[in-house]
Amino acid sequence: MVGGTVVTGDKRTVDGRDPATGESHWRYTRGSDLCAVSWVYRYAVAVYRDDRGCGQVSTVDGSTGRRGPARSSYADQHVTVTSDGTTVLSAGITRLELWRSDMVRMLSYGEIDARVKPSSHGLHTGCTLTSAAASSSAVSVLEACPKTADLRLTLLRPAKEEDEPEQRYVPEPGIGPDSGARVLTLSDTSTAVYLPSPQPRVEVVDETGVTVASTLLPRPPSRSNAVSRPGNLVTWWTGDAVMVFDAADLTYRYTIPAVGQAVPLGPATMMAGRLLVPVTGGIGVYDPLTGANERYLPVNRAPGTSAVMPAVSGSHVIEQRGDTVVALGPAG
Repeated sequence: MVGGTVVTGDKRTVDGRDPATGESHWRYTRGSDLCAVSWVYRYAVAVYRDDRGCGQVSTVDGSTGRRGPARSSYADQHVTVTSDGTTVLSAGITRLELWRSDMVRMLSYGEIDARVKPSSHGLHTGCTLTSAAASSSAVSVLEACPKTADLRLTLLRPAKEEDEPEQRYVPEPGIGPDSGARVLTLSDTSTAVYLPSPQPRVEVVDETGVTVASTLLPRPPSRSNAVSRPGNLVTWWTGDAVMVFDAADLTYRYTIPAVGQAVPLGPATMMAGRLLVPVTGGIGVYDPLTGANERYLPVNRAPGTSAVMPAVSGSHVIEQRGDTVVALGPAG
């Protein structure tokens, strides 16, 4: 959702659609394939591929369809693009970048195609980036580095030179590259990271690299686990439950579990002061302060394996179910 518009991407085209009807209000197309679609402030962010990777970036005003700022840079052939609404993180397996809303690069880290500084990593000489997340002022990334069996958590902050960020390394002993470890989310001063062993848990690490909180999980999450940030909360869908954290300091609040046949299918969104969670056969409505269930709204969905990602536009709930976007609204 950007500027009251549902933004969808397919092949080489980005559409801005009416949330009630699905009708396309504007369309943007380039002569190359889309790598990802995200958003920042009022802009849809479209990332396209060229011969230097997924580094051709265009923005479109969600409400008007007018072109916004653009950028171009070296990137990996496949990237994950995420946003907290104020900045955009593009992360591949060898390199990541953090962009402002005007598409100016705030921070870059990893390998580059032309080494111009001694601190730069040339191609095929650095670490593999396995998971990353960002806030408006920091990036955290799990890395698998040569000659080291365990992952390390690297905490990055912008510095005077965008390609020389402040760096702090946090070793993760016993956590291997294929373990499923993941950076979940960041606040201004802390990072929440999922670590699978010796027991599955979410650890909160402060900006100095010290673990300040740890919450155990009854079982490992599914591979399709997903995070959302509704209001002043962070919610993490683990595959059959939703863990809820305070967005300001990442303090654990509560878990929304499966109850009978109502199994959570994705993370939460916020509507009319209530937390909405997609569940089997419907949408669960919860008190955001306590996590107490108030009611269920019936919804028919085909079974799926990926997270159901909800959003809200006016009186409509928008769900992304794999490659399909569905709008749910009042009857009549």
